[in-house]
Amino acid sequence: MDAFLLGLSNGVVCISYCAPVLVPYLLGQGSGVLANLGIVARFLLGRLAGYLAFSVLAFTFHTTLPASVAARSLIMGSTYIILSVLLVFYGLRNRTSSPACAARGSGPFLLKAGRLWPALAPAILGLLTGLTICPPFLLAFAAAVEKTTLTGSVVFFVLFFCGTSVFFLPIPLVGSLKRLSVLSTVGKLAAGIIGLYYFYAGLILLLGVIKYP
Repeated sequence: MDAFLLGLSNGVVCISYCAPVLVPYLLGQGSGVLANLGIVARFLLGRLAGYLAFSVLAFTFHTTLPASVAARSLIMGSTYIILSVLLVFYGLRNRTSSPACAARGSGPFLLKAGRLWPALAPAILGLLTGLTICPPFLLAFAAAVEKTTLTGSVVFFVLFFCGTSVFFLPIPLVGSLKRLSVLSTVGKLAAGIIGLYYFYAGLILLLGVIKYP
């Protein structure tokens, strides 16, 4: 559930920052709803591929953590508290300004990719948009690092991906983007809830270090 809620909170920024990249691409294809569904499906598969790569990287980080339980708790507890505070501010603040989507400025590259590999262009766009770094993604990465198995890390990022995908499903209808305000509110609420959850989790880890030095 925490992975899915993190995905929901991440979806708020993704749809705000990256829809201006994806929607013009869809409109430029001149396709109908069914064709747009196929494009969005490949777009989401590209994002999933990026998240799966990060799940492997997270597990690799896990193997480099100190063997000492106290040291691990100190590192993860501090990370959780810092990122959870950032997540709460991220969820509550008004986005009058925003970091650019990682796919912005990729138009010439996508145009060339569309000519060489038409079927892969949406997947490449999805992979690029997935590289936009924000507090929910960083917290998801930190939580995946704590997983003791590669399978656990992969499953965590798959559920995170499912949460972010909720915001992209209406895009084939394009006009429905104007009705995403309710989902945006849900995403902000999820950011607040999951931020408090990870703050508590980090606090428990740090208290454990203090109690058992």
